[in-house]
Amino acid sequence: MTTWTHFALLSVLVLAGCQRGQVDDFTVAIGRQHDISLPYTAGTGYAWSVDAANSVGLDHVEVAKLGDTPKVADLPGGPGSSEWSIKGRSSGTAEIQFVYGRSWEKDTPPAKVRRVHVEIKSSK
Repeated sequence: MTTWTHFALLSVLVLAGCQRGQVDDFTVAIGRQHDISLPYTAGTGYAWSVDAANSVGLDHVEVAKLGDTPKVADLPGGPGSSEWSIKGRSSGTAEIQFVYGRSWEKDTPPAKVRRVHVEIKSSK
């Protein structure tokens, strides 16, 4: 392989690693919510879900999917965002892992992983 091919391959791997390992940090007060948007492509069968087995502290938060919003309403199968809310229930920390995969592909790793670290504090 040429040097250019090595560079291009390394760039793709680095970008893929950044996408899979992205972590968001925020603080939310008990009773308050923080909304996040996760990118998706409609019509591919992929969807975001909470990976409860690889999340911790879920008893401190309430996680709810608000819906999916296409970027261009008249473009079926186009890009959009999956909207989620994370509401503080009790003081503590939570590490929520979202996975982007196809529900029927049980033995296939997710295409994307997004971790969210939440610190929940009292609203004093």
